[in-house]
Amino acid sequence: MIKKIVAGLFCSIALFIGCGEGDNYKKPDDPLEAGRDFIRFALDGNMQQAKTFILNDGTNNRLFDKISKKYDAAPQAEKEAYKHASIRIIRFQKIDDSTAIINYSNSFKKEDNEIKLLKTGGEWWVDFKYTFTGDTATEK
Repeated sequence: MIKKIVAGLFCSIALFIGCGEGDNYKKPDDPLEAGRDFIRFALDGNMQQAKTFILNDGTNNRLFDKISKKYDAAPQAEKEAYKHASIRIIRFQKIDDSTAIINYSNSFKKEDNEIKLLKTGGEWWVDFKYTFTGDTATEK
């Protein structure tokens, strides 16, 4: 009887630990907050969670995978510096109800970057190719 209780307790603990914050995470309804979350996940090296914000098309996926590999290859000290960096929003521009641009930097690199967010299917997505090319076209 005690073995069953202990086994049940361990199973409950394992289930609780296995259900990380990613399982309970809900993408924000606001483009600025969605953009901040994407940037924070990327700075923290949580590329799996960051990728859930990427607008699904071939170019976006290739660019994001390339950046993920570059991050993975970076020295550990650089990764730690990114994790401790704060996000600095320089300018937020809501173009219309379904498009926004965030110009930002971080306290580690201090370089201006831009991301474009598009609202599709009721969710805000990062059009990652805009960051690198300024291209506004979306593959079908």
